[in-house]
Amino acid sequence: MRIGIIGAGFGGMAAGYYLAKNGLDVTIFESNGRPGGLAIGFKEPRWKWSLEQHYHHWFTSDWSIRNLAKEINHPVLLKRPITSTYIDGGIRQLDSPLSLLRFNKLSLFDRLRMGSVLTYLKLTPCWKSLEGISARKFISKYMGKESWNLLWEPLFSGKFGAYSEEISASWFWARVHKRGSSLGYPDGGFLSFAENLAKHIEDSGGKILYNESVESIYPQNRSLAIKTTKGAYNFDKVICTLPTPLFLKVARTLPDSYVKSLINLKGIGAINLVLSLKKKFLEDGTYWLNMNKKEFPFLSLVEHTNFMDKKYYNEENIVYVGNYLEHSHDYFKKNDEELFFEFFPYLKKINPKFSEKWVNKYYLFKAYFAQPIFPLNYSKVIPGFKTPVEGLYLSNIQQVYPWDRGTNYAVELGQKVANMILELS
Repeated sequence: MRIGIIGAGFGGMAAGYYLAKNGLDVTIFESNGRPGGLAIGFKEPRWKWSLEQHYHHWFTSDWSIRNLAKEINHPVLLKRPITSTYIDGGIRQLDSPLSLLRFNKLSLFDRLRMGSVLTYLKLTPCWKSLEGISARKFISKYMGKESWNLLWEPLFSGKFGAYSEEISASWFWARVHKRGSSLGYPDGGFLSFAENLAKHIEDSGGKILYNESVESIYPQNRSLAIKTTKGAYNFDKVICTLPTPLFLKVARTLPDSYVKSLINLKGIGAINLVLSLKKKFLEDGTYWLNMNKKEFPFLSLVEHTNFMDKKYYNEENIVYVGNYLEHSHDYFKKNDEELFFEFFPYLKKINPKFSEKWVNKYYLFKAYFAQPIFPLNYSKVIPGFKTPVEGLYLSNIQQVYPWDRGTNYAVELGQKVANMILELS
C-alpha cells in the first residue's frame, strides 16, 4: 500500500515511522528543508546543539514521544527547572504547593482553596463534566474571584486574547492533570531528534521529500493524487497534517458541509523573538516566567539556558520572548529589530540592568497556526481522522483535545492514524 503524508512535523513523522516500520510504502512531503514542524530547529556553526524556533520541552507524562525516543535510541534529559510569575514588579516562584502557600498576595483562604482545586484536577480523570463550563467561571467559582483576577485572568487573556472567556474548563483540567514540575528535552535539541527519526523512516524504506510543497490533493482513478511544486504522485491513502486552513486550500474536492465545519474551528498564531545574550537575564535561575501584566507585549519569557546548559550554545545565554496573537496582529508585520525595540522597555522592567550591549544576536520566528481555540463542548465538533474523501485522512493539532497541543500529542495522533491504516492493509 502506497501512503502519502503531507508534513514532516512530529505527527507526520510518527505516522510515517510506524507505517514504514510495518512494511508500507511511505512518502512524506515537507515544504521546509528540515523536519520538525512547529518544533523545527536551527543551529549556529558555533553551537553544539540546535535550538527550536519556538520554545519546546516535554513533560514526564509525555509517554507517546518519550517511548518513541526510547524506541529509536535517542537520549532524553530530565530536569526540574524553576517556573515563576512576574507580578507587581517582581518575580515570584510559583511551581509547587509550598511556593503557593508562601504567595501572600492572596489570602490564606484563597491559597488553600486554589491548592485544593489544583490537587483535585491533578487527581481526577474526569474532564467531560468540565467542558460545558468556561475556565473563567470554574476558576472564579472554586478558587475565588481574587485568584482569577490576580493570577489566572492575565494568563488566559495573554494566551487567548479575545477568546479567553470562551476556553473550556476541560482544557484547564488537562493543563493541570498531566503536567508536572520536571521537564524533558531531547539530547542535541528537537532537530537532532527529528533527524534521527527521519533516518529510521528512511532505513525502513520510507522517503522524505524536502523543499517540496503540496499544491493540491484530488481523487484520481480509485487512488489519490498529490500535485506538488515539483511533480505529481499517486497514493492509496493520504494523511494530511497541515493546519486546517492550509488543508482546505489543497484539498479542493471536499464537500461544502465538511468545509464549513472546519472553517468554524478557530486558532491563533505565535511569534518568538530569540535573544542570544552575553549575560544571564533571569538571575534567579528561572526557566519559565509567566507575565501577569496585561500591558506587557509578550506572554512569557523563557530562558532556555536556565534549563539546558549554555555549554551547548557556545556559552551564550538563550532567551525566548514569546506571545500568541491573532494572524492580523501588527507584530506579524514587524521585523526582528522592530520587535526587539518594542519589547526592550519591558525587558528592562524585568531586569533593570539589561542593556543592548548584552545582545549578541536576535532572531524572529512567526507561526500563523500555533494554538487551537477550544470553546465549550469542543468534543462535539472535533473533526475525525477520516474525511469525506475516500482514503484521505486529516491529523493536526485541532484534534488534540482535551490536551494542549505539543509534540507528544502530535506523535500520539500519528500513531492512531497509522494504526487505522494498518488495520486496512
